[in-house]
Amino acid sequence: MHDAGNIRRHVRFEPNTTGQIMWQDRFGRDKWAKALFLDISASGARFEMPEPVELRSIVSMSSPGANLHAAQATVRFCKRQGNKYLVGVEFVGGFTWRPRAESTPAVN
Repeated sequence: MHDAGNIRRHVRFEPNTTGQIMWQDRFGRDKWAKALFLDISASGARFEMPEPVELRSIVSMSSPGANLHAAQATVRFCKRQGNKYLVGVEFVGGFTWRPRAESTPAVN
């Protein structure tokens, strides 16, 4: 049965693991922050971090727990949630994430 409300192109996985995000702010200064990866798919990821990142910024991400190593992505959304920021990114440069064999999909 087709889920009419789900428009996602790829299955999402919930790694619930930490990682590191690196980017440049609007002044060209290098920034980095620890992030909690909430979900990840072949084409992007969603994570929570302590500060905002501007839309369309290019970020580099690394999280061994999420099987993610030096991936680059562009910021598609960034919204405040309490005292943290929820960030959604889409992978760039032909990068496609693949889950480990033991990973299980997130419930949509």
